[in-house]
Amino acid sequence: MIEIYQSEGCPFCVKVRVALEQMGVAYISKSMPLRVPSNFKEELLKLGGKSQVPFLHDPEKGIKMYESDDIIEYVRETYGS
Repeated sequence: MIEIYQSEGCPFCVKVRVALEQMGVAYISKSMPLRVPSNFKEELLKLGGKSQVPFLHDPEKGIKMYESDDIIEYVRETYGS
């Protein structure tokens, strides 16, 4: 199952969540508060090298990516109906 590292107040994260919900794609949400240290932030730094959100991790396919439009396009092409 894909994992989305995101922050509730981030408009780009909202865009990704809405798109995934519209496509009916299940995902694990790993929410990070803005500007506050969290366990997910450490995970994100290890996976992608930056603390930027949104970030997609697809462990089944070995895909890691930033940028909301790229994430939406990847999910649509890979998991969309």
